[in-house]
Amino acid sequence: IDELEPRLEVKLFHRRRSGTALTSAGEDLYERARSMQHFADDIERSVRARDQREEGLVSVASPDGVGSLWVAPRVSTFLERNPRIQLSLDCLIGPAAPDSQARPDITIALDKSRAEIGDDTSTLATLHYVLAAAPTYVETYGLPASAASAAGDHRTLRQTGQISQQEVWGKRATAVASLAFAFETNSSAAMVAALRAGAGVATVPTYLFTLAPELTLIGAEPSTPIKLWLIVHREARNAARVQRVAEWLKSIFDTRVHPWFREEFVAPENFSAPQEPKKPVRRSKS
Repeated sequence: IDELEPRLEVKLFHRRRSGTALTSAGEDLYERARSMQHFADDIERSVRARDQREEGLVSVASPDGVGSLWVAPRVSTFLERNPRIQLSLDCLIGPAAPDSQARPDITIALDKSRAEIGDDTSTLATLHYVLAAAPTYVETYGLPASAASAAGDHRTLRQTGQISQQEVWGKRATAVASLAFAFETNSSAAMVAALRAGAGVATVPTYLFTLAPELTLIGAEPSTPIKLWLIVHREARNAARVQRVAEWLKSIFDTRVHPWFREEFVAPENFSAPQEPKKPVRRSKS
């Protein structure tokens, strides 16, 4: 910096005893440098996309619950079969790093509009959300007769993503936000741990019943279906390693094997029943 400022004939930092701060010229230079880095990342990604070797890094972004509770437990099998591929999984809990502008190679999204022109977009699964409670909670406080009863007379737990993702949850987000909650968290894993420990009643996807079969389904109300989309970045979609990861992700959400991801609701007690053949996945270019 001491060499750059005289060369540019401009002051980039205010230097104070408490630390340093960018000047207006420094902020302008910083933004331009970020743009240059983003452009360089795009060039690198474009070149890497031509690579037909099934090795190297593949970045995946996923909603917290899906990433930590469903994808991560299945990574071991993928890595055993593809030892030369490295997976980077971002579960999108906290804010993105200030200097992180590059899009992931693959995005598992709750909102199709996150796709950009040229991306490969396909339906990955449907998540069906229902109310559930642990046996210990039911034994102590009784089984809520309905969703309304659960909301009014019982302790409720909530994952804050169900409130902030208004474009996905719609009116349900408003309803969840209005609840007098006993516990809330931005971590799906934390909410599931609290739920299984009997802390209260929560809205959860039905695939959770395969991980926590002891849970009790509450009420007979229809589930809330949320579409899950697979978006492959346009500049990465032709790379062999990215294609391999995309194929693997589709396989672990295959409704022939995992009926809880079907478009129509399948009750947890029917998860082991024979299922109809899966219809072909519809693909589109965004």
